Amino acid sequence: MSAGDMERREFAEAFGRAHAAGMVSDKQFARARIEGTLALWHLQAWEAAGKPEPVPDNITEGRPPIESVGVPVVDKALRYTNIPAPVFLNALAYLLRESDDALEIAESRSKDCDEAARLLGKTAALLRRADNEPLAHAVEALAPWAERGKYGRIYFHGMTGARVHASQHVDALTAALKGKRGSPSRKAAIVRALAECFTIDGPFVESGGFTIIAGIANLCEPRTTPAFVRSVMEQAKRTTEPKPEPRRDSSIIGLLSKPKI
Repeated sequence: MSAGDMERREFAEAFGRAHAAGMVSDKQFARARIEGTLALWHLQAWEAAGKPEPVPDNITEGRPPIESVGVPVVDKALRYTNIPAPVFLNALAYLLRESDDALEIAESRSKDCDEAARLLGKTAALLRRADNEPLAHAVEALAPWAERGKYGRIYFHGMTGARVHASQHVDALTAALKGKRGSPSRKAAIVRALAECFTIDGPFVESGGFTIIAGIANLCEPRTTPAFVRSVMEQAKRTTEPKPEPRRDSSIIGLLSKPKI
């Protein structure tokens, strides 16, 4: 074992003892274990590839899957996810570090961001009337990014033609999943976000699926019960309508990914 491995192991053991003693919350512990596991997985992939610089995007391709992070409720969920473990863990790490006031934060930005998007659309229409379609197309391409600004800061990197190159540091993403009926609830939004990571069918439910989702959600929003998860899922089933036309992915995974707008 290298000196670095020994140091990481000693830190993990000390952190575990602090958690057991109540000095570290379940939420902090889960986030640290998840982010640490992901970081180590990427580090090992980089070292196995000969420490290439720059690091290729596919550095983890072919690596053994992540099967455990040391948090029982998360480890159990990993057996049932319908997406790769690193993708699921990245989404969960985000939910664990997001502010409890995410819905309020997004709401405070919503009016200005929606107005900015509307004005960009109006500007594009005026440019079209002025026979300037290329510029209109470019301005119009910014509108979805302006609207999305309510979920976090947008970093503009440039344009190729009418394609916007940008990234986003999200901090209020669960607001995009708050639902359209009843009072907005971050707890329900988190349940919806997590449910998208599993195939909600008979076998999953019979295996305690609602309890699994509730257990993970509890790390983010305390007092989330299996009955609450079931209620949110049943409501979602009632309000979901067939969408024959392709739509932009609005799942937590799609929203966390680099937007294809």
